[in-house]
Amino acid sequence: MPRIPRFLVCLLLAVLCPIAAIAAPARAPERDPQADAWGIVTSQAITVAGHEFCRYFIAKWLDQPGSDHYTIAIRERPSARWGSRVWVEFGQSRVYQAQLPPARAELQALGESAAENVYQAVLDIERQRRLIHDADLAPDEF
Repeated sequence: MPRIPRFLVCLLLAVLCPIAAIAAPARAPERDPQADAWGIVTSQAITVAGHEFCRYFIAKWLDQPGSDHYTIAIRERPSARWGSRVWVEFGQSRVYQAQLPPARAELQALGESAAENVYQAVLDIERQRRLIHDADLAPDEF
């Protein structure tokens, strides 16, 4: 079977692609890119208390309307002297920080209230990002 030279294939594609674009049917109107966006919740918990905090936090976080559009990171730093410290990051900013209590019974209330506070902080950051347009700043530099 004879091989077609590469330049002929490129020439053929250059001629047919604009014709195909003209003959293509009209597309549906563009949708909001935020409507298709999805987020991730990452957890870097180390201790049992940190994992429980994350479990309660994520359960409450997923109940918030539109929370699946935002990517957040939950991090933990355990210390024998000071106990475990957890914080939540959105983008490049730390939006929540707390010391985990020694009693595991208090973790549910702490995780659920943390999810509500983080959600409000994320919404505030997004509102600021939409309202402030500065040519000298990138979208994530406030």
